[in-house]
Amino acid sequence: MIDSFQYGVCYYPEHWPEAMLDSDLDRIVDTGFDYVRIGEGAWAYFEPSEGNYQFDLFDRVVAGCEKRGLNVMFGTPTYCGPAWIGRKYPEVYRWDFNRIPMKHGGRRNYNYTSPAYLGLTDRIVDALATHYRNAKPIKWWQIDNEFNCHMDVSYAPSDTLAFRVWLEKKYKTLDALNDAWGTKFWSQTYSEWDQIDLPHPTAAYPNPSQKLDESRFISDTVVAYCARQARILRATQPRWQLTHNGLFGNVEGMSLTTHLDFFSHDQYPLFYDTWVKASYNLIQTRSLSFPFGLLEQQSGPGGQMNYLHETPRPGQMRLWAMQSIAHGAKMLSFFCWRTCPYGSEQHWHGLIDADNKPTRRLAEAKALGEELRALPKEAFDAPPVKTFGLLRDFDNEINFWRINTYVQGTNDNGSWSAAIQTRHFGLDHLWPESDFAGYRVIVAPHLRIVDGLLVKKLTAFVRGGGTLILGAQTGVKDRNLHMRQQTPPGPLASLAGVTVEDWSNVPPDKSFTCEIGERSIQLVGFVERIVPRGAKVLGTWKTDDTLLAGAPAITEKRVGDGRVIYIGGYLHKEAAGVLVEYVANELALTPPIAAEAGVEVIERQLGRRRFLWVLNHTAEPQFVGKIDDPTGLARKLRPYDVAIAEER
Repeated sequence: MIDSFQYGVCYYPEHWPEAMLDSDLDRIVDTGFDYVRIGEGAWAYFEPSEGNYQFDLFDRVVAGCEKRGLNVMFGTPTYCGPAWIGRKYPEVYRWDFNRIPMKHGGRRNYNYTSPAYLGLTDRIVDALATHYRNAKPIKWWQIDNEFNCHMDVSYAPSDTLAFRVWLEKKYKTLDALNDAWGTKFWSQTYSEWDQIDLPHPTAAYPNPSQKLDESRFISDTVVAYCARQARILRATQPRWQLTHNGLFGNVEGMSLTTHLDFFSHDQYPLFYDTWVKASYNLIQTRSLSFPFGLLEQQSGPGGQMNYLHETPRPGQMRLWAMQSIAHGAKMLSFFCWRTCPYGSEQHWHGLIDADNKPTRRLAEAKALGEELRALPKEAFDAPPVKTFGLLRDFDNEINFWRINTYVQGTNDNGSWSAAIQTRHFGLDHLWPESDFAGYRVIVAPHLRIVDGLLVKKLTAFVRGGGTLILGAQTGVKDRNLHMRQQTPPGPLASLAGVTVEDWSNVPPDKSFTCEIGERSIQLVGFVERIVPRGAKVLGTWKTDDTLLAGAPAITEKRVGDGRVIYIGGYLHKEAAGVLVEYVANELALTPPIAAEAGVEVIERQLGRRRFLWVLNHTAEPQFVGKIDDPTGLARKLRPYDVAIAEER
C-alpha cells in the first residue's frame, strides 16, 4: 500500500550530460516533487556488455535524492535490452504470427519464455537489487514497463515449447485436450504433444478453443515473468514495495496484481476523444487496486514517429492529473521531466523542453503540488461510493476481441460507461472473482461464456436485492468456448426468466427499434426474439421484419429482493442512457450533484467524511450543484476547472 500521497516526475539522467544532474534535482525539489521514477529504460547503461555492470551515474542520482529528501522509484529495465543480447542470443526475440523474428531497435521485442532471456533478466534484476539493497531513498520498484504494449503475442520456438508444457500441465492427457478443443472437427485430433503448436497461418480459420488457450497461456507467461522478478526483489529487500504500470492485451489483471503491492497505470488523455473514454482505464486500475499508482501522467503533447497530439491548453494538465487522483491515484508522476531530444519519443514533451527553459507546464506542476499538499489525507484514502458495477471477464473479452469478432463494431462496455458516468453515478469494474457486495446494479452486457460459479454469485446478488442487467448472447458458451446444448441464455435462463426463440446478426449500417414505454431506442449488432418465462415485457420490437415483429425485446424479472433485466441486442450509444434512467428511477437513485454531461463527478466516502471531486472537461464554463446544495458547489466551474468539496 501507499502510505501517503506521493507527487513525482519521471527522470532519465542517462539522456543528458551528467553535469546537469545537480541542477535538475534542485529544480525537481523546487517544483515540489516528492520522488523521481528512474531506471526502467537504462539496461544498456547498467550492463554495457554481458556480466559487466556499472552503477556510477545512478549512484549519484540516488545520493543526490537522499541529500535533498527525495524518494526514488526504481524500474527494472527488462523491456528494452541492449544490442549485445540479441547478437549473442538471437532466440530471445519475439516472432510474429508469420514466424518472422523481431530485431533490435525498438522496445518490448523480447519473449517471456526464452531460457536465455529469463536468465539475463534474473541477473540484471539481482545485480540492481543487490547493489541498491541498502539505499534509503529507494522505496518502490516498478517491475518491467507496460507488459505487452506494442505487441501482445509471440510465436518464437521457445513459446511453442512452453505452450506444450502449459497445456500438458492444464489438461494432463491428450484426450482431455482434444475434448476441450473439440478437435474432432476438421480432423484436428492430436495423438502426440509435439504435434501441437500455437495458432499459425492456415488456409481457413483457427480452432477457437486453441486461440482462447493461447491468450490464457500468454497471460500466464507474463504473470510468471512478473512473479520471477518480484521474488528476487523481495528476497533482497523485503521493505521495498512493488508495482507494475498498465494492463495491455492478453494479460489478466487480477492474476497480475497478486504479485504486486499495488497496481499502477500510465495515463495519456489525449489518446481519447472524450473524458469518459479517458476514465475507463482509471476505473479499471482502481478496481484492481485501490489506491493505485499513476506512474506516467501526461504533461505535454505526446508524439512518436507518426503522430503528435495537440498541446494541452492552460488548466488541462491540472485537470487530467486531478482526474487520475479523483479516481484513486495516491502516487502520481508526470511524464517526464525534460523532453528527450533524440529517439522515437523526441516529440513526447515533458514539463520542460530540450532547451531546458522554464515552461508554463512546469509552473502548472508546481502550483498543483501546492494545491495537493493542502488536501486532507482522507481525500486520498476515501474509496469511491459503490453504485454501478460493470462485470468484465478475461475469457469473454478475448473471445470478443480476438475470436468471435463479428459484432466487434459495437462496444457495450463503452456505451454503459458513458451512460452511467455522464449521469454522474459511481461506476466500478468487477470480475467474476470480485466481491459484489454493496453494489446496487451490475451490468453484464454480453456474457457469452458463463460457468456455474458465476451463475451462483449472480443469483445470490439478485436475491439479495441487486439489479442485474444482461445482454444478447448471454450464456451461449462454456469455458472451453463450446456452444452450449441449451437454449440461450443457457444456465442464466431461469434467473433471467426468458429464452431466446430466434436471433440474427445485424449489419453495421442497420439497427432495430425497441419501444420502452414512450421512449424508443436502437439495438444493433445482434438481436434476439425472446420469450418470457416468468419475466414481464419492458420493451417490444417495432419493426416489419418478420423475425422480430411484435416480440419482446427487453424484459424484467423479479427474483427475491432484486431483479434481472434482459436486453435482446447490443446497444446503440444513446440506448444505454434510457436504461440507466429507467433503473435509477426504479431504485430511487440520485446523482450526488447536478451537472452537465461534460462534467465528471466522483463521490468518495470514508466513514462520515464524503468528498466530491467535480471536473469540468469542457472549454466552456459549466454550472454544477443546486442553490441549496450543502457541498457549496452551486456555482459555475471555469473551463478545465476542478472543484473538491467535503461534506460530513
